[in-house]
Amino acid sequence: MNEKKRRTNASSGGGIGLPLLLFIIFLILKLTGTINWSWWWVTSPLWISAALGILFFVVVGTILLLGVIGILGASSAAFVGVRSWFMKSEQQSAETSEEVEFEVEEESEENRE
Repeated sequence: MNEKKRRTNASSGGGIGLPLLLFIIFLILKLTGTINWSWWWVTSPLWISAALGILFFVVVGTILLLGVIGILGASSAAFVGVRSWFMKSEQQSAETSEEVEFEVEEESEENRE
């Protein structure tokens, strides 16, 4: 069981990502002369994804700020939803630390024997 958990955690990795892949494709097409686009359009996958990421953080930050100030009610769906994201991550990190402590205790007991 522990081996399965270790394998699952070790294999979780990122990828190249769709925006970067599109940028590479557009760049190759631009440099080979296949397309005659402006450089703004060639780099658009990068800056559009960055703008969407920034917009997401601005929206979440605004919701949290309005909730803390009191303008947005604590029982509103937006505030409760965003707050639940952070609660889940805190609970998951607490559970993960408990699992690590349990595994360390099991390994130390095995070493004693």
